[in-house]
Amino acid sequence: MPVVNDRPGAFELGGVNLISYKSFDGDGVPKRLDIRNLLVEFNIYEDLSSPFLSGDMTLLDATNAIQSLPITGFERLEFFFRTPGAEKGFDFSVKSGHPMFVYSLENRQGANPRSQMYTLKFISMEAMRDNITRIKQAFVGGIDKMISEICYDYLKTKKDVLIEDTIDVHKLVMPRLKPSKAITFLRKNARSLHYANSGFLFYETALGFNFKSYEGLFCKKDGSPRPVKANYSPKVKNVMKSGDKGKEIYDLQSVEDFKIIQQHNSLMNAANGVYASKLILHDLFNKTFEEQDFDYNIEYMNQNHLEQDADGGKRTDNGILPVFPISETERFGNTPGATHYQSDTKKIHNSYEQPEPRLVLQKRISQHLAVNSLILEITIPGSTEINAGDIVKFSMPKFAEQMTDDQRDQDVYLTGRYLISAARHQVSSVNKRHTLVLELVKDSFNKAYPEDNIDLFTNNENDNGRLYKASDLDEFI
Repeated sequence: MPVVNDRPGAFELGGVNLISYKSFDGDGVPKRLDIRNLLVEFNIYEDLSSPFLSGDMTLLDATNAIQSLPITGFERLEFFFRTPGAEKGFDFSVKSGHPMFVYSLENRQGANPRSQMYTLKFISMEAMRDNITRIKQAFVGGIDKMISEICYDYLKTKKDVLIEDTIDVHKLVMPRLKPSKAITFLRKNARSLHYANSGFLFYETALGFNFKSYEGLFCKKDGSPRPVKANYSPKVKNVMKSGDKGKEIYDLQSVEDFKIIQQHNSLMNAANGVYASKLILHDLFNKTFEEQDFDYNIEYMNQNHLEQDADGGKRTDNGILPVFPISETERFGNTPGATHYQSDTKKIHNSYEQPEPRLVLQKRISQHLAVNSLILEITIPGSTEINAGDIVKFSMPKFAEQMTDDQRDQDVYLTGRYLISAARHQVSSVNKRHTLVLELVKDSFNKAYPEDNIDLFTNNENDNGRLYKASDLDEFI
């Protein structure tokens, strides 16, 4: 993080302008209104589950800009924002970047007799095109190629698009779908060329659009782990003085607040097929049925995960499901919690076959829910060097008495590498501060959960329960 700051949370903000769709008296130049002095705060949102960048901006307006422009919900928003000294930032300028689209005005209320407050909500221009465009076309080729065609031909983006290679060639028909809906269908059926996984993500960051798999975010194509962008941990404030070596990084990587939103939900995971599931396939052409079972612990060994061994290789023992029996013949991995029904009909498009559900569906659902079963939220000094999809390390305090043989004093399970699933940049013009709220997720642990081969679930409870008929008890009650 090569950032030079005079203080944590410092930021640079260029001119903030609303650009109208109309001109001054028909002179051919778009009407512009500088709202920099009206700005109270703004937020920018990146999210792996959202295809577009979005944000909101709160204004304190004593100039009646709503009527003077006027603000109609069809404006573009122009500004440039970054951390001082950072190479990356959010460039929404006309000349060098991509202005955002203002689509809503909300929470308008009087602040005093001569001023009012309101919030403008903005989103990438591609989101507006997404809502007025429908795809009615047959695509032929790899799914990675189909995604790029949609980005350029239908969303008409001029931004960078990062595409991960997919395997297999298909012919897929889009029956009047929105581009984002078509992308969702395609990413759910994609398989990576470099990894034994399935299911992709499509999202936008300050750097452009991304079509990536979870494993593509975790590691490089050779399986080596991607480097962490920052090492975050709760730190004691004001330990280092101005000018001390390493103070800037120390301050930027200090966690101001954190909370564990969800650590595990085994009931939901079992019900949705994270641990085990059954897939029933029907081939209408050949008139056949087929069943396929999915076992988390078996599939886990075939994939790359966030936490790897000391040499950067796969580990097979550090997933979210420890191996242990729940009866003489059962364990969570071989007891299906969900049953899926899918068509696997062949010869739909002559020379091209549909994506195979047997290779995609169960893996995708299990991996997505497993990654998101542990969710942390941390608040840190803002930095535009950090984006959704990056890997960071977070050190979780142990919350116990410190032992002399444990100098790190950290939670052995929750400390480690995390994927940033969402980022919210909060900037206050009043406090002159940029704060970054990160949502972190992980699919594996540094230390494996303990395992056991002894059944401790059964024969350890009262087994004297009997069946009664309510009518038979009426004479006694």
